[in-house]
Amino acid sequence: MKNLLYLEWRKVRWPVLIMLMIATAASMILSSTIYQNYALEYDLEAWEVGMRFINFIFPLIAVLPVGWLMYYERKDNFLIYTLPRVSKNKYLLSKWIILVGSAAVTMFVVMFAGVLTALYLKPEIVPVLTLVDPATGELISRVLNHHFLGELFASHPLVYGFLLSVWRGFLAGLMATMAFVLSLYVENIFVILTGPFIYYILENFILSVLHIPQYRLATSFDPETLDMGSLHAFSLVGGPLLAVLFIMFLLFYFKKVKKMTVYPS
Repeated sequence: MKNLLYLEWRKVRWPVLIMLMIATAASMILSSTIYQNYALEYDLEAWEVGMRFINFIFPLIAVLPVGWLMYYERKDNFLIYTLPRVSKNKYLLSKWIILVGSAAVTMFVVMFAGVLTALYLKPEIVPVLTLVDPATGELISRVLNHHFLGELFASHPLVYGFLLSVWRGFLAGLMATMAFVLSLYVENIFVILTGPFIYYILENFILSVLHIPQYRLATSFDPETLDMGSLHAFSLVGGPLLAVLFIMFLLFYFKKVKKMTVYPS
């Protein structure tokens, strides 16, 4: 299995590394520049405001470097030549592990590089308090009172940034899984590479129209897209669970309804 994983990694290493370098550089630049147009209280807020564009396109970052592989192996009938050497399930499992692992690690590195840039590389922020306490009329911290996990964000920003970066890596792996499932059956490379992003946009729109934005994948990826009063314990896992259900629906539809097979019959 170890050799199989190594061979799969060699197939995607250059697209993954190129995306990693480009997205990491963008993360560091955005985290050290965009914040200058905002009145902020804490250094890590520079990372939050800088990451908004990357947060929007994160499914593309997760999928583009790896989503193409299975499509071309099916198209070129390469899968036939793997049958004498390795079992079908083992081969597909190794490919899924590399694709998901590459997407997750890439997203974690991209996000955490922005965290480190905001905390240690850019100039320190001069705190600007903008929230007024209605009882006393004094300026108070918006972050401590209204930010997701405000105490952790303010007191231990590195831990907060690390944990959220790990979580975002997991969500990127989930998007890569969706693309992998599509690549097992779909014969259109455009659908495979953009399918998770389209799902992300449509799910965001539909749940917003239904007035339940707290269950969006976008909310799970960036809890600060909603006011703290709209969030609850299920908000972080609602979006991922819906994505898992959609992936299971795709598997059921292609295997049981369309009766499609991954390997040529």
